This record gives sequence, C-alpha cells and structure tokens, in this order.
Amino acid sequence: FTSTREMLSRLPTQVLWNLSHHLHKPQCVVALTCKRWIGSSPNNYSKELKEAPESSNNQVSTSFAEKAKSNAKTGGYGLIIVAGLGVIAAVVGTILKELFSSNSANSLYDKAVLDCLNNEKVQNKLGEPIKAFGEESRRGRRNRVSQMQYQDKDGRKGIRVQFYLQGLRNRATVDLDAREDSSSNMKTRFLMVQVEDMLRTTIIVEDNRGKLN
Repeated sequence: FTSTREMLSRLPTQVLWNLSHHLHKPQCVVALTCKRWIGSSPNNYSKELKEAPESSNNQVSTSFAEKAKSNAKTGGYGLIIVAGLGVIAAVVGTILKELFSSNSANSLYDKAVLDCLNNEKVQNKLGEPIKAFGEESRRGRRNRVSQMQYQDKDGRKGIRVQFYLQGLRNRATVDLDAREDSSSNMKTRFLMVQVEDMLRTTIIVEDNRGKLN
C-alpha cells in the first residue's frame, strides 16, 4: 500500500488529474442514466395503468352491447313464435268447434243423413243402397254441402242445409231447416225429402215447426 502511494506521488499532476477524471466519469454516466430512468418511469407506468383499464372497459361495454342486442333479437323471435302459435290455436279451435259442435252445419248434416237413411218411406222410394252427397263441383266432386244461415224476427239464429240422396231407383233433394230453441241449441224445424220421380213425391222425415215457430 505504501509503495503504491509513493508511485502515485511521483506521477505528474496532469496525469493524476486525467486518471481521476477517467475514474469518476462512468459514475456520472451511470448516475445520469439512472436519474433519467427513474424520472421517466413513473409517467410511463402511470400511462400504461391508465390505458389498461380504459381498454378493459371498452371490451366490457362492447360485450354487454352485443349480448343485449342478441337477447333483444331472441326475445323478438320468441314473441313472433308465440303470436303465431296463438293464431294457429285459435284457427284450430274454431275448426274443431265447427266440426264437433252439435250446433254446427256439419253436425246437423250428419244427423239429417242418418234420419233419412233410417226412414222406411225414403228407403222404399229410392231403393237401397242409398248414399248422400253435396253439390257437385266442376271437378266432379260432391262433398260441398249447401248451407245458409239466417235470423228470424225474434233474433234467433237459424240455418238451412240442402243435400242429395241417390238410391238404386231414384234420386232426391233433401231440405233441412234448424233454429235455436230457448237454450240456444239448434233444433230441427223440418226435414223433407223431395223425390225426383214422376209424382214429385215429398216425404216429411221430421216436422217441428209447430214447436219452434
């Protein structure tokens, strides 16, 4: 250690100053670099922290908007389906009521056909087997039964139905008239069979006009 000091003391002053300046310069550079990093780091870090939540908020908002839009679209489709099912149910209910109600034209027609086929006078005049059918269409079909609804002077609803019978010997036209009774149920006023023979024979299958007038 003493020999080193002696060697340094013998060196010229200019050399010692250069050596000292050379040894202390890197420390200044390191200190300056550290100072710049320390001075600038908090701002950059703070900026990153501010940008990260903003980006996250944007993603959350976009996701919520898309989900809300999807739910609204699904809800709209659901309402359309429910409305469609309601309309279908109403139509089906009306058809079933028309087919199976005792007051419907179809039910009155079916009952009238059975009453005619079971009548002995009709059987003898027309000849068995006997079949019933409606108006003949352009395509040759006979499934359309003529019917007309009306209202009497007392406000009671009525219906008239016309169809045809074809037997082995003759053909006939059948007229049915039904009207509401005091319980609002359709009751047959009269059921008459007009035979298409030379005498234009009329067979009264049922007559309740005296009760329902």
